[in-house]
Amino acid sequence: MLVIAAVLFTLELSWGLPNGNSSWAADAIGPVTSLGIVYRSFSEWNSGWYYFKYPLGWPFLLFVAQSPVLVWQFATGRWSSPSTEYPYGFDDPEAALFAMAILGRCLNVVFALGVVAVCYAIARRLLDVWSARLAAFLVATAYPISYYAHTTNLDISYLFWLLLALYAAIVAAGSEDRRVWLLLGASAAMAVSSKEQGFAFLLPLPFMALFAPIRRHGLRQLWSAPTLAMAAGAIGTAILANNALFNPLGFVARIAFLLGSPLEPVSVRLAPVEFALWKGAKEGVYAAQVWDGIESTLGWPLVVLGLIGVLVALRRHRRAFVWMAVPIASHYYVSLRGLDLITLRYLLPVSMLVAVFAALAMVELVAWARAGGDTARLRAAQAVVACVCLLAAARAMEMVWVLGDDPRYRAEDWIAANAPAGGTAEYYQKLTYLPRLEGRIDGGRIDIEQRTIPAFAERRPSLVLLSSASRKSIFSTWNPDWRETGDLLKPSPEAVQFLEALEGERLGYRRVAVFSTEPRLLRLRITSLAPEISIYASQ
Repeated sequence: MLVIAAVLFTLELSWGLPNGNSSWAADAIGPVTSLGIVYRSFSEWNSGWYYFKYPLGWPFLLFVAQSPVLVWQFATGRWSSPSTEYPYGFDDPEAALFAMAILGRCLNVVFALGVVAVCYAIARRLLDVWSARLAAFLVATAYPISYYAHTTNLDISYLFWLLLALYAAIVAAGSEDRRVWLLLGASAAMAVSSKEQGFAFLLPLPFMALFAPIRRHGLRQLWSAPTLAMAAGAIGTAILANNALFNPLGFVARIAFLLGSPLEPVSVRLAPVEFALWKGAKEGVYAAQVWDGIESTLGWPLVVLGLIGVLVALRRHRRAFVWMAVPIASHYYVSLRGLDLITLRYLLPVSMLVAVFAALAMVELVAWARAGGDTARLRAAQAVVACVCLLAAARAMEMVWVLGDDPRYRAEDWIAANAPAGGTAEYYQKLTYLPRLEGRIDGGRIDIEQRTIPAFAERRPSLVLLSSASRKSIFSTWNPDWRETGDLLKPSPEAVQFLEALEGERLGYRRVAVFSTEPRLLRLRITSLAPEISIYASQ
């Protein structure tokens, strides 16, 4: 299974590269970014600096994976004077950054394989070997797992640490082995040190792991060697992963920022997080978002089987039901409901456990058919399982095709062949969602204040590039403090009018090329995947 997964995760691994410090994956951490984070973290004792976007766990791991390139570049004299400006001190920056990006993606491939292996281990521990095999297959073929393995996003490592903590808790509940309890604490700390959002998934695990030992040994288990090992693993890992020894003020400052009360004024927007016991009509919106994300990840047949598996587990595998349902419920109610929008990647821990429930449903279906002694019924049940697995495999292969047929590749070829000599292109979104322009045409991002009809008439660029991804960013800016109005975005009326006029071809420009990729089996809910690219040129 891991061999199949490795093939899926490494095909088209160079998707969108080379691309300097940028990436076609939204929120991916570029090579120079990870290097800068490490430098800022250790350049000054107790500076109070913190990375506003994420904890330090994943950038530190990325730096370790990418460091062989830096060592080689420095040793060979190709990186003799590091700097913060392009070309960052490299003699050949594109080659160096490409190699670092590939190493970062290889690290994510390893973590993605780890996710498959841990899901197998969870199902094997709670259910049986066939449920474990099917669960591993369904996880390996889930398209977001393959997608994030092709990026340097933190989501796969975060998912791995969450699931490893769950597995360690399951094992620890029946073991006095201090190494297992140490693993529980360390993996939980690494999960939170990769992305704090996972705290609610982890919250019940120590209590669930301690429940059986306390019943056996009483409350003295709370200060036993295994429990102390868990605490030591959690505290020690959190201190190291967050650089709290060298920069304790930075650790405290990040926590204050997350709580919406930064120690000093910041120029970045505050995260839209707000917990309430009940949110009225919003609860229905959340339920729809959860269904949308899980269905996109697994496909509706597997989601239906997953729901059946939940019912089967509730009746016949009560221990498995509790161990998987409780973290899911805690993660949803305490963490996800505090957000304004529950996206697909936030649901990955839930989706992976739904895949385990779906595997259980398939195994139980075959067992029920075999118990009836009817050969035709058994063959029908086996055919259903085979069709579901074939569909999952086809979806995974289509994911690889989507990467290879990204519309941005074709847009780049068109620009290289048709852009006027000495011409310019302008765009209004992040380059993450657009074709690479380097070596094809000079281009630049226009600030929202200049996205007006009069200003555009003065610039008269040769080409205008629009992406279907992050469309609202063309005419909106982030609200620095969403609590003022309850809205995340602040539209600009002038920018709205400009976009309507451009797309309505009322500015002397017409759409001369459109590039898109339409998958047949996947319903994509990842912004960075296969955005439609439109190119406008003067008439």
